[in-house]
Amino acid sequence: MDAAMESGKAVKGRKDQGQEAVIKPDVLDAKLKELVHLHNKKTEASDAFNDAVKRVAEKSGLLASVVAKVVAASATDKFEDEKKKAQQLSLAFEECTA
Repeated sequence: MDAAMESGKAVKGRKDQGQEAVIKPDVLDAKLKELVHLHNKKTEASDAFNDAVKRVAEKSGLLASVVAKVVAASATDKFEDEKKKAQQLSLAFEECTA
């Protein structure tokens, strides 16, 4: 009996152009080592980024979330949009004293 059928239910694959795709576990098996390696690199890069953000935040006196937000906005084409949002948020907090 198929592993996909052992639980009593047929396992459905992804939909490809409206039709169920044929499941090919050998493709995953062939790429699993590479994917695990990339996952580990992603985790290491994320940890290194978070550590660097914390160091800059400590030295600058800014919150780490602010540093990360500025970096993310600078890395994309959303810097001006994020800057405008920050200015409006600042204005709202200044004007709305509770």
